[in-house]
Amino acid sequence: MSRSVAAIAGLCALFLLPGSVLAVRPDADCPSTASGYVVVDQQTWWDRTVAGFVAEGIDVYVGGDPNADFTAEFDAFSEAVGFGDGQGLYDFVWITQWANIDKNDDLLVCMKDRPVTPGNPAFFFNGVDNTAH
Repeated sequence: MSRSVAAIAGLCALFLLPGSVLAVRPDADCPSTASGYVVVDQQTWWDRTVAGFVAEGIDVYVGGDPNADFTAEFDAFSEAVGFGDGQGLYDFVWITQWANIDKNDDLLVCMKDRPVTPGNPAFFFNGVDNTAH
């Protein structure tokens, strides 16, 4: 019986040790502040993407209203880059791209602006999962 008590006490102590393999995973966070990454949710990722399109002169929503339809201009751009239409590009950013970055499925990622150049339009960003530090 005393071996059982000792074993249970040992297991309890293992859970209390700092740095234990069984310890709770640390809070998810972005790389250091100096890296330029900030934590964003899925809606913010999309909103910043839309702002990037607008900065490049591509209006996304009719009248700028996110409750309105996609503009013909956004549909044409989306078709030209292989997404069929604006909904196809939206689905890619909102679903496919997001899932490829949010590895831990906590609906948060780290986003970083890239320099805007002819090869890097304002709607391109760097993204890593918020556990990548």
